[in-house]
Amino acid sequence: MNHGAKLGLIGLAVIMAMGWWIFDGSTTWPRTLHCRRILTVDTPEGQRSGSNVVELKIHFPGGMTRALGYAVRAKGRGEATVVDLGSRGLLFATVASEASLASGGVEFYAGCEAPFPREQFPGKFVQGGSADDQYVDYLDELNRKKPRGDVPLKHLPMLVRFRDLNDPTSVERVDPSDLAASFGVGVKFVGMTIEITDASVTKGIESVLPWLTSRDPQRLRPPSPGTLSGAPLVNKLTDNDFRKLPE
Repeated sequence: MNHGAKLGLIGLAVIMAMGWWIFDGSTTWPRTLHCRRILTVDTPEGQRSGSNVVELKIHFPGGMTRALGYAVRAKGRGEATVVDLGSRGLLFATVASEASLASGGVEFYAGCEAPFPREQFPGKFVQGGSADDQYVDYLDELNRKKPRGDVPLKHLPMLVRFRDLNDPTSVERVDPSDLAASFGVGVKFVGMTIEITDASVTKGIESVLPWLTSRDPQRLRPPSPGTLSGAPLVNKLTDNDFRKLPE
């Protein structure tokens, strides 16, 4: 290889290194959580449950992104949890939180961390470590211990049902403290359980909600001009709140 070619390769390497530092530069590898979401409901016909596995991948900023103040960011993929209540219909736990919908956010909400306070899973935390280091230790500890716990009611994802599974605009919010109002007398929400797991992400919700395969992500209920800010939170749901694909 001649001298000019060597200089060219060195220059390319420098450019790539600078690009990495500017756009990422993190020396901390992303951490991934897989969690099984288990939803349980009591009915007069007996207890019913549904479960699925979703994924959270947490990225840590570095280089220029950190210098500019960018925070830790989480990306998720997976689907809503579905409970078949027989003739009463289907209950869905979306991958959206009501708090995020209320603030206008588009956060993927799995609930993976909700039952597990950080102080109970500190891992190898050493005093003086950065907040990012503490968070990494916490995530690593969850993956080591594979805990199982119940999601507090205030941290549940939005629960919904559809009057017609073929019509996304028929979506209705379900109150976890009053499932009977949506599904009939004697139906009661028992709880949502999270289990950290190595299992693969669950797929196949299109067999239940066929319209997910036939359109790009959009609001389930198209908003009327000027009304969205005061609209019910259920009107802010999109296809991505039922099936989030990898980016």
